[in-house]
Parts: sequence; structure tokens; C-alpha cells
Amino acid sequence: MLNNRYIKYCFVSIILLFSFADANDKQNINFAPLPMKKASKNIQDFVPMNSYLKEKLNLNTTYVYKDNYEDILNSFIKGEIDIAYLGPLPLVSLKQKYPHIKPIITFKQKNGSDKYRCVLAKFKTDSFLGKKNIKVALTQPLSTCGYFMTKKLLKDKFNIKLDEQKYHYTMSHSNAVLGTLSGEYLIAGAKDSIAKKYDSVGIEIIAKSDYLPGFSLIANTKTLSIKQIELIQKTLLEISPKLYKSWKGISAKGFIKANIHDYDVINIKSTTIPLQGNM
Repeated sequence: MLNNRYIKYCFVSIILLFSFADANDKQNINFAPLPMKKASKNIQDFVPMNSYLKEKLNLNTTYVYKDNYEDILNSFIKGEIDIAYLGPLPLVSLKQKYPHIKPIITFKQKNGSDKYRCVLAKFKTDSFLGKKNIKVALTQPLSTCGYFMTKKLLKDKFNIKLDEQKYHYTMSHSNAVLGTLSGEYLIAGAKDSIAKKYDSVGIEIIAKSDYLPGFSLIANTKTLSIKQIELIQKTLLEISPKLYKSWKGISAKGFIKANIHDYDVINIKSTTIPLQGNM
């Protein structure tokens, strides 16, 4: 029979083991936002949320800014990024290469939904009917609203094959829409909320996708412990509406617990998407 002294020793050892694990949780988080807007605006959107995590969990945030979606995924796989803000296609593309991911929260849109649409947009006086070749502005190869959804919308709504048109990656949703405003391109593929920002200057939406699962924070389970990830998730989900509404920007409508199975609707291999435009 085990004596009381040995049992006490084992109990203390277990307590110390868990304390040691907690002490080794990272206190500096490398965070990467998607380059959907200007770098300063992208980072600014997340400052209130990350400041809150610092206040509540003593987590310091180092922003890792990459201009290219592919670079974000590669850095994530290398362990250089702990948490990333990803849309559906980048998330699915990452999962296909690297299973060590855990979605934390999904952000709600301005309408309060956790879903969004991709759209096709053009300048209101421009017409593409009857034209054999049109110029199309895309975001990035791994953007959900880029080649993947623009190709589908052009075919489904207008019976136009994207691969037979001229298309170029402009590297952001805003750049794609602005390209149609300047007349450089006839059609742009972009996220609905970004395209709508330019309706007052003559941009009109001509096609919309079905609703897609929203943008989420994705944690790297190779660099963060499951316990720490769950604590971050719990802390964010407990934020009061009064507080996150005061943050404005991307967090203003709050968020819900993310579910990785919501992204099963994105059924495509990222390797089938051209990495370069054809113009």
C-alpha cells in the first residue's frame, strides 16, 4: 500500500507539472491579418482586440504583416505565426497542407451575420455585353473572392469563362474595385462589404455569390497549447457587446465560436488556382 508521504509527493509533482506547462505558454503572440486593405488599416482593425488580450491574459501581440496570402500560410506552417485572420479559401488551403490548426472565433459582418458574399462589381456606366474579351481585376490567388469565386460567378451569371478573358491579381479587394473605377479593368471580384464602400462613386454590384462562412481567427496548435488557445477563445467570447461595439471596425458586430466544419463547403484544391494572371 502506498504511504501518505508518497501520495503527497505524487500530488505535488502533478501540481508542479501543470504549473510548469502554464509558465511555458507563450506570452508573445505573432499575429497575421490578411492584406485586404492598406497595411496600417489592417493592423488598426485588430489593435483593440489584441489590447484586450494583453489586459486580460498578459498576451503581447507582434504583428506579422505579409502582402501575399501564400506567404502567410507558409509562415504559419513554419511556426512563425501563432494566430492568423483568414477567410474560407485560405483556411481550407492551409488545412490541406497543415492539419495543426484550430479556428477560434468567426467575426460577424455589419449586418450581424457571420456569413458574407463575394460579388462582381463594375463602374455603373460600363458595359461588357457583347464584348469578346474583358479585363478582370482579381484580389489574390488564394482569396475566396479572387479567381475561385469570380470564375464561378462569371460562368453562372453571365456564361463567361474567366480563363478566356484577361485577368490580373491586384493583391487586395480594394485595389480590384479601384481598378474598375479608374477604367483599367471592366469587372472586379471582391468581398461584398468592400465593394459597397464605393457605391457612392459609381461602383455597382452586378452579381453575388451564395453566403459563405465568415472570416476567422485560426490558431497554430504547434506553437500554442490547446489550453492557451481555449483560454483565448473563452476570453474573446465573453466580451460584452457594449465593449466590442466601442471598438468599431472589424470587431464592431462581435463574433461567434468558430466551427471548422463550416468551411467544408469550399470544395477546391488550392493547387488548381493559377498563381499568376494572364495580362
